[in-house]
Amino acid sequence: MFRSCSLRHALIFLLCLSALCVQPIQARPTRTISVQVNPAQTLTLGGGFVGLGAQDDSNLLWSEPNRASGAHVPADITTYVNPRLRALAMPFVRKFIDVSWFAPTADGYNWDSPAMRALYDNLTVHRIAGTRVMLTIWSLPPWLSADPALDKDSELRPAIPFPDVAHEERWATLVVDLLRHLYGLDGSGISFTNVAYVGGPNELAGIDPSRLLRPFGLLRQQLGRAGLAHRVAVFGPDSFVEELLIAHNTPNLDPLLDLYDFHYYAAAPLESGFIAAVDRLASVIRPSGKQIWLTEFGELTAKNDDWRSLPLFAIDGINHGLAALAVWNVQDQIYNTKNMPAWGLWGVYDSGYALKPAYYVWQMMAAHLPAAAAAYAHSCDHEQCPGLRVAVLAGADGDLEVIAYNVADTPVHLALNLGGLRIRSGLGRYVLDPKAPLPTTALSVPRMPIPALDHGVLHDTLPPGALLVYATDQPAYWAS
Repeated sequence: MFRSCSLRHALIFLLCLSALCVQPIQARPTRTISVQVNPAQTLTLGGGFVGLGAQDDSNLLWSEPNRASGAHVPADITTYVNPRLRALAMPFVRKFIDVSWFAPTADGYNWDSPAMRALYDNLTVHRIAGTRVMLTIWSLPPWLSADPALDKDSELRPAIPFPDVAHEERWATLVVDLLRHLYGLDGSGISFTNVAYVGGPNELAGIDPSRLLRPFGLLRQQLGRAGLAHRVAVFGPDSFVEELLIAHNTPNLDPLLDLYDFHYYAAAPLESGFIAAVDRLASVIRPSGKQIWLTEFGELTAKNDDWRSLPLFAIDGINHGLAALAVWNVQDQIYNTKNMPAWGLWGVYDSGYALKPAYYVWQMMAAHLPAAAAAYAHSCDHEQCPGLRVAVLAGADGDLEVIAYNVADTPVHLALNLGGLRIRSGLGRYVLDPKAPLPTTALSVPRMPIPALDHGVLHDTLPPGALLVYATDQPAYWAS
């Protein structure tokens, strides 16, 4: 009897154990993060948030080295480049200008060179799209440079300092004559009034921004004489973090600059270093009342073949006071056909102009930004909620964009209270999920509907590692 009871109990135990083993494992419940927007506090230094842009030197595909290496222009420009620029719908781009395109010698200007015609075509695309243009005077012909004996490669020699005042005056005259020509003030018949910013050189050779004093002083004088002082803003030092700080502390330079800009490249992990750098700049520049733009940035480790760093740059930059960010660059580098690092949002001719995941990240963030947006403070801006990054931008007319990035490896439920911000219409939802296929048959991340706000609160679940953008529809974007 005892033995039979023992066997019976043993069998019952085994059956119970088996039943437990076949029970489905319960998934870890999705974590909810509540974010509260403060509509009474904005984050951008020196005014509103301008937007997300890129370095666009697509016109250099027309250069002889690129055409010899495989670029088929204008077909490639028409088929690949221009439709992508329209889909990106960026509010601004930065461009390099080589003075030799229109002044290869000291004997006068050639406004009808092949290089200038290619520039006009590119500026036309941006003018139609309403994209404002920053010009960096990147390269000088040997007759104007500091050391004509050096090879004509802008990376090997600085554009400034010049050997004497006469060269500095000639440089200022050249730059203003270029702007007058692009504006049509010289009777050229063209009108690229979307060219709104000018600066140079690209990245100082040293860390002595006092070299900019005389050239930029002369530039501002000549802009005034040409009637362009209030139409074209001067930016600088167009260099790295430490050089910006030194430039700000250089006596008499601050009045010559309308806005400060800098470049930032880092190896992963990059976030903490980037935030610390931006906060340092913001603390120094804030009393001046001027904006800070990040006009070149990228991750050194993966470059733009891995998209995961781009939302961190954008969101952290927005939340820590930057007024604009321009990714380097739209295409894999086309300045040296013998060495093309993968910095672009798409490849060039040797890849069939293949789009990268980074393209879709930038497209969904840049194309839906409200015009004249303000970046609003919220409970995750500086402290950063664990596993989640959020930026909130709204326009005066009720347009909204929310960028939300789940950096965790588990789903996150977002409950975003907009704090009474007025929204003029329903929101679209744009998703880049690392586990889902890219929309490679389209140039835009598709719009998906989302539930209506619940008493001013946006509810949604973000997949692990996913980037989401919630935005009111932008007519200019859909028209593109």
